Amino acid sequence: MDLTPVLIVATIFYFIYAIWDRIATRKERVKLLESIATMDPETLATLKNINPSWEVMVKKDPKGILRPACLLIGLGLGLMVVWMGLTYWLPYNGADCFDGTYGFINSFLMLATPLFFGGLGLLVAYLVERRQK
Repeated sequence: MDLTPVLIVATIFYFIYAIWDRIATRKERVKLLESIATMDPETLATLKNINPSWEVMVKKDPKGILRPACLLIGLGLGLMVVWMGLTYWLPYNGADCFDGTYGFINSFLMLATPLFFGGLGLLVAYLVERRQK
């Protein structure tokens, strides 16, 4: 059974939804900023006194980039290990790398190795964040 048409339609609908969601979220943010801009300073001061963590909510976390960076580094290392494994370490010749005995093993390694290294990257990010606290 060929799933290509189903995947194409699902992908198109996903991207249409993602674009629509971003536009709606942007409109909501603009309305919130406009309402804050029209408030008088005393109301803003009382809101700030009610919620003392106002600055924490508004400011972006500087360590927020650590997790995606470690994930991408891990995925890159995993892809590099797959490339080296398929070119240097596995015993096969030429085009039969996905046929015969090593076909299933090669396919599994191509999927599992980047995911494994990506998980290791997230583990490293968790350990770094825990040590910084």
